[in-house]
Amino acid sequence: MPAAVARLGVATTGLAVLWTVAGTQGYGRAGAAAGAFAIADAVAGPQLARLIDRWGQRRVVSVSGAVFVAAGLALALADRAAPAEVVIGLAAAAGATLPPVGALAAARWRAVAPAEVLPAALSAEGAVNDAAFLIGPVLATTGGLPVAMGLVAAGLLGLLTANTGEPPPAGQRGRRPRAVLFAVNLEMGLYFGGIGVAVTASAGALGGPVMAVASVVSLGAGLAYGAFERGRPARVMLAAGLAITAGCALLALASNLATLLAGYALVGGCVALVLIPASVLLQPATVRTMTWMNSASALGIAVAAPVIGRVVERHGPPAGFLALAGLTATLPLTLLITRRFRRWTWRRRGRPSSRTSRR
Repeated sequence: MPAAVARLGVATTGLAVLWTVAGTQGYGRAGAAAGAFAIADAVAGPQLARLIDRWGQRRVVSVSGAVFVAAGLALALADRAAPAEVVIGLAAAAGATLPPVGALAAARWRAVAPAEVLPAALSAEGAVNDAAFLIGPVLATTGGLPVAMGLVAAGLLGLLTANTGEPPPAGQRGRRPRAVLFAVNLEMGLYFGGIGVAVTASAGALGGPVMAVASVVSLGAGLAYGAFERGRPARVMLAAGLAITAGCALLALASNLATLLAGYALVGGCVALVLIPASVLLQPATVRTMTWMNSASALGIAVAAPVIGRVVERHGPPAGFLALAGLTATLPLTLLITRRFRRWTWRRRGRPSSRTSRR
């Protein structure tokens, strides 16, 4: 529960930075502040996670969380006379110390949950994450940065004072990011970065409700995966990746809001079926490794959003969906190549293929 509260605050922060600065200093500085926040998070996040793995969650996050809350509140109090350097610096300080709440909670689940119930636990985490990012934008418009900082502070206080579940410090040890799962998160970032642009361009002011419905479907799919998972995460990821790619292409044919809503709900429902099995395959993992996965997703978002935006401006929303389908096709392609590579490697080492073993 404390992690859910903190995650809701984190989900609120990004938009709250943008709108808080826009309300006092205009959209020019707001964009610069939001960019500084995102870049600092992507660059410093894995380094902060490395410190967490080395020294423990309580020792590191108690300090970094305090800096994050202080920077956020100072940014909320900045008025029109505050210099641009101060505003951007405060936004960067908040981004650099943004708590990796999802990675902290997942690390605790991995430390206490038996292997047979871990998929269900991670599915619940995914559902909480979806809910946070559904509610977060609403809180950002109503409460702004003070509410976001209060939620993060309260959630971290509860999380760090809980004595059960905190994994022991790993010292200098730590797992390197797994290349295939890094690529999967990068490719899902391409989807996240492009789909919002394409849907908003197609649905206009109703883009928000359309995306909210898809998030609710994704939440339900994630919970269902946790309840019925039968130990085949790679196959689930491949099937969901193919469905996302095909669905993005078919959304180009949506002729009205109803078909767009139904089609995007089905596509969005497959998102959890990629992310949650990927989390299962990542175990056991350090906070640093999980944070690298988040950075991969952020990189994909940064690449796809302007690309799809340019396509939509020049050729319209249907072309945007088709271009997004081309980007997301890299996801099932990566998984297929990986499976073929493994089979080829096993044959080279003299291991029997699955087909031979059945004979």
